[in-house]
Amino acid sequence: MASSLCSQAQAAVVSPCPPDWEAQICELKSVVEVLKKEHLTEIDMSAFLDETIRLGVRTLPYANFRNAQEQQEQIKKDQRTRNGTPGIGIIFDTLPDGLHIVDVVPDGPAAQAGIRTGDTVVAMNGNSLIGVDNVEISKYANGEVGAPLKITLLRGVSKQRLELTLVRAIIKLRPAVAKIIDGNVLYTRLANFPEPTIGDYINVIQVERKKRLPIKAVILDLRLNGGGALNAAIGITALFTGRNKTAMVTLQRDDKTQHRITTNWPDYELPVMQDQDPLASLQADDWWRSVPLIVLIDGQSASAAEATAAALKDLGRAKLLGTPSYGKGMAQTGVGIRDDTYLVWTNARNFRPNGCPMEGYGVIPDWIVPPRKDADIEGILLNHREVDIPRPAFADIASPDPFANVRKERQRLRDQRDLSNLDKTGSVPLPQKEFTSNKDWQLKQALNALAGKAVQTVSVNPRFMPPRPVCIKLDE
Repeated sequence: MASSLCSQAQAAVVSPCPPDWEAQICELKSVVEVLKKEHLTEIDMSAFLDETIRLGVRTLPYANFRNAQEQQEQIKKDQRTRNGTPGIGIIFDTLPDGLHIVDVVPDGPAAQAGIRTGDTVVAMNGNSLIGVDNVEISKYANGEVGAPLKITLLRGVSKQRLELTLVRAIIKLRPAVAKIIDGNVLYTRLANFPEPTIGDYINVIQVERKKRLPIKAVILDLRLNGGGALNAAIGITALFTGRNKTAMVTLQRDDKTQHRITTNWPDYELPVMQDQDPLASLQADDWWRSVPLIVLIDGQSASAAEATAAALKDLGRAKLLGTPSYGKGMAQTGVGIRDDTYLVWTNARNFRPNGCPMEGYGVIPDWIVPPRKDADIEGILLNHREVDIPRPAFADIASPDPFANVRKERQRLRDQRDLSNLDKTGSVPLPQKEFTSNKDWQLKQALNALAGKAVQTVSVNPRFMPPRPVCIKLDE
C-alpha cells in the first residue's frame, strides 16, 4: 500500500511539459498524437491545427489568425483595395442575421441588378451568412473579375426572398465626396478611412474651393463610417487643428504607459504617402484651421471615425451632431509568426485628448438629433454597438466583463419593446443614399446651427444612453 502511494506521488510530479509551456499545450499535443494514431480516417493535421488556433484567437476582441495561404490572399486583397477590388458593389453591416446593405455603389453590378439599401444578404453561392464573421464572408465573396456570384437576399418587412446572380466587376471606392449646399456651406463626407483618405479628402475640397465660391462653413459627415486606418484619422484631425496637438492617447497592456499621438508628421504617416507629408503644403493656408466645422456621427461611426470626431471636439475645433457613436475604442496590430502565418490582435485602448476612453462608451454629440424628425430615438440607441458584444471571461482575467450589467439592461429594454410590438421602422438608420436629401433631418439641423438658428434636439431617457466613462489624467 505504501509503495503504491509513493508511486502515485512520484507520477504526479513528473510532467512531460517543458517548464515554459502551458499545461494545455501538452494536452493538445497528447490529443493530436491520439488522433493521428486512432482516428477512423487520416486527418489533415496541419489544417486541423490551423483551425484550432483560429477558433481560439477569434474569441478575443478583433483578433484573427491567418495561415500562410490566407495571409497571401490578404496581401493581394489589400493591393486590390488600393487599385480597385473585384466585387459586386455593396457596402454592408455584418449582423447576426446576415449582411445588412447600407449602400450600393452607383453603376456597380449590385445597383444594376436592383439591390437596394435595406436588403439583407443571407447567403452567397449557397453558403449561409447567418452568424458568420467577416473572415468567413470574405472567403465566399472574393473572386475575380467576370466570375459570377449567386446571392440570396431578403427584402422588406415581408422578408421577400430573392435569388440573384451577379458578375463581379472592378469596384474602386473613393472615400471622400464634397459639394456646396445651402448656398455656401461645403458638405463633405468620408465613407471610411482607407490609406488614401487624407489625400482624397484634400483633393475633393480643393476642387470646390477653386470654384471661388465663398465657403462659410464645412460639414464633415462620418455617419455609417466604420473606420479604417487610424493614422488617416490622425491626419484628418491635423488638417483641421494644425500642429502640436494631442490627437489621441493609447494605453497598452499594463494600462499605465501612455503613448501620445500628435498632429505632427510622421504620426499620421501611411505607406501610400511614400514619406511625403500631405499636409506640408497647407500649413500657410489658415482656412483649414479657422473655417466653422460641424461633424455628423451616428451609432455606426466607429474606430477611426469616432476617434476623429472625439479629437475635433476635445480640441475645440468642431461641434458634433447626431447620435452616440459605436464605441470601439481599441487598436489592432499584426505580426508575421512561424511558417508565414500572421496574427492580428488588439494591442491598445484608445483614449480621447480629454483622457476619456471610447471602448464601450463611444462619443456623445453636442446635439443629440435623430436621423429623421419622427425617428424612434430609443430604438436607434438600442441598435447594435460595441457594448453589446460579450467577451469571454478568459480574455481579461483582471476585468472579465466590465459591461455585463449594461449589456443585460440593454437586452431587457429590447425585450420590453418587443413585447410592446413597437414599429421598428422608426429605428432604422438613415440610408447613405438619403444623405443630403430632404429626408436628412440631421443635416438640416447642422445647417440651422451654422446659420445661428435653433437646433431641434431630443431628450433621451438616460437608461438608453451609453454609460458614463471613467476618464484618466493624461501625463504632462
